[in-house]
Parts: sequence; C-alpha cells; structure tokens
Amino acid sequence: MRVSALLFVVVVIFCSGVSAQDDMGPQQPVILENADSVVGAGPLETGIRKFFGRIRFRQGNVLVTCDRAVQYILENRADLFGHVVITQGSMTLRAPTVQYDGNRLVADAHGGVTVNDQNRTIRARSGTYSTFTHIATFLDSVRIEDDSVLVWSDTVHYNRDTKLSTAFGRVLIASRDSLSWMQGDSATHDPAAKFMKVWGNAASWSIDKEDTTFLAADTLESFREGAAPRYRARGRGQLVRGGVAALADTLIYDEASGRIYLRSKPILWSDSLQLTADTIDVFAPNKHLSSVVGTNTAFLISRSDSVRADRFDQIAGRQITLNVENDTVRNLIAVDNAKNITWYVEDDKPKGLARFTADTIKAYFEQGQITDVFWRIGVEGEHHPENIVAGRELDYRLPGFLWRTDRPRRRPLPAPFRKSDAGM
Repeated sequence: MRVSALLFVVVVIFCSGVSAQDDMGPQQPVILENADSVVGAGPLETGIRKFFGRIRFRQGNVLVTCDRAVQYILENRADLFGHVVITQGSMTLRAPTVQYDGNRLVADAHGGVTVNDQNRTIRARSGTYSTFTHIATFLDSVRIEDDSVLVWSDTVHYNRDTKLSTAFGRVLIASRDSLSWMQGDSATHDPAAKFMKVWGNAASWSIDKEDTTFLAADTLESFREGAAPRYRARGRGQLVRGGVAALADTLIYDEASGRIYLRSKPILWSDSLQLTADTIDVFAPNKHLSSVVGTNTAFLISRSDSVRADRFDQIAGRQITLNVENDTVRNLIAVDNAKNITWYVEDDKPKGLARFTADTIKAYFEQGQITDVFWRIGVEGEHHPENIVAGRELDYRLPGFLWRTDRPRRRPLPAPFRKSDAGM
C-alpha cells in the first residue's frame, strides 16, 4: 500500500508554507498516527486506496484528522470525509467534506466550512483554498467575525498572508465596539491598516444617544486611527443627521473632531435653509452643529413665505458663515460683495422686499426665517412695495439662484441590523 503517497497528497492541502512540488525542496516526513483500516483496489500506480476510522496524521506542523479518506492515484486527487479538521499554525479548518486536486493545488470544502485564523473566524456553506497563493474563496452565506467587525456577504476572498478580505454581493458590516453599520455591493477590509472600503450603493449608519448619522455614496471608506472613525465618501456623497442634510461628490467626515468637509458641487440644508458654495465646511463638535462656512460663490436660500411658494430670502457673497445654537441657525455673516433679497411680512400680510449690496451683511433668524438684516460698508439698496413686486417673484432672484428639491433622506437600517446588539 502507498500509505505515504496518500498522506502527502492530503497533507499538502492546507500547508501554507508549501507551493508547487518543484519549489518545495526536501519534504518533511509524513507520520501516520492512526488509521483503523486500509483497503486498496486496482494497480499500485493507477488504483484507489481507501482509509477508514479515526484517521490522524501530521507533516511538520500540519495535523489532519477525518473519519474516512479516498485516494485516486492516477488523477492525483484525494477526498476526505467526516469531521475533517486541518490545523496548521494558527489556522484550523473544519468541514464535513474536502476534495483536493493535487494538480491545481486547490482544496474544495463543502457542507459548511469554518476557518479560524488567529482572532478571525470565517463561516460559509462552501470554500476553496489554494495552497500555492494562500488565498481562500468562501461561497454562500459567508460570515466573517474578528475583534472589530462582523461581515455578511455572498462571497469572500481571503488572503491568509495579508489578512485582507474582500466581500462581494449583499455585503453587510457591523462594528463590534459601537452601534455602526455599513452596507454595499462589495467591500474590502484591511484589519492591519484599520481600513474598510465599501462600494456600489454604499451606505453607513452611526447611532448615538441623540441621533443617527447617515452617509451614502458610490464608495465609502472608513479609517480608524483612534476611538472614532474618519469617513470619506466619493461619488454622489450624502449625509443626513437631524435637521442637517448634505450632498457633494466628495465628502469627508471626521467623527472625532466633528468636522465635515464638502467638496465638488456641495450643497447643505439646515432645517429650511439651503447653502451652496465651491466648498462647505461644517463644524459639529460632540455631534452638535456649531457653524457652517461656505466659501467662494456662497449662496444661501430660505423660503420666506409658506403661502407664496415663489418667495425666497436670498443672501450671496464670497463667504457665508452660519452660526448655530442648539442645532438651529441663529445668525449669519456674508462678506465680500455681499448681496441679499429679503421679503417682508407683517401680521401675515406681505409688505414687499428689500434688495441690498454691501461689503458685509449680517442676518438673524427665527424658525429658519430672516427676522433682521444689517449692512456695513459700501451699502447700496432699495425697497420695493408689495404692489410693485406682487406676481413678479421670479424677477427677484440673485444671479446663481437655484432651489434644489433633491434633499437626501436617511435610509432605514437593513433588517439584520435593526437590533441594539451589533453582535446579534
């Protein structure tokens, strides 16, 4: 019987330090520790060998156990059955059935596979492992769990050397140390760099005691340097938290400092206010909005009259700063060639508008509507009575006016995450 030949074929399945036979050099001896019986059929060079009962053998630091093994000598493959366990170093693989192709150096596990590799556990209905590249592919109902995240997906590629995993198909991710979740079509997780990337209809939810911060984009990236993550949204970025919502092609959110940077076609809504500019910076320490700064072609719009839908208060300037208290805009300052149009109402009756330009404009708000406006340096302006402006609202728009109706809304959490315990 060619017991040693079979054992070498089986052992090489998960020996991560072994590649193709021409590159392996001297072989470590295979030690059969137990097999209740061996049955052979056919010629020694082309036949089949079957091993039964409490099979246990090792080669170097690789240990393999199973209930039954079948070797197909001519085809250079072997099948393992029943409580298959392969251990090598920090890795342990368990499956009811494993087939190994010695020509391709690839093993296939079926019927439910579990891999434990240091602090990481991967479960799936089936999996494939290459002893040459040390890359495993897991298929169907895959779940990855480590110290920082839980990941669910249809497919996962896992590199044992780098610990990098890439998930595809209905990817759901839960943080282990906070109420934070991510979702997308695909994702990459690099635990060494504390980096997560999700792309394809990507979204994230971060829940604290007061509210939920929602992010969405074509691609979301998460970096963790300390206790709080830093997010970067690329392509149709969205942010929603409380009464604040934002759109931008590039959006960066630093949770630790509470700063949000909107770049490339940014727009921000705060309650009933809409702000556009070349760049918008949001300051929200401890997740409480304190100020918003729009720079270059900044333009603020608010609906001034709930009855007369075409009437909007407008302020424009090189830079507009919104000052916020208790998450409500209290006042703003517009500087450098500032302009404004303000509609007036007294006792629910329209009273016309004021149109001014100045170096600096300061306005005060109540419930999202302008109540007082002050102008400083180089002031020029005019008042228009109601009988002049009535029915001509479209004529009183500052250059660059655009009222947007595509304000983003927070999506509901995916069903598996609608629980307070991230570990389910």
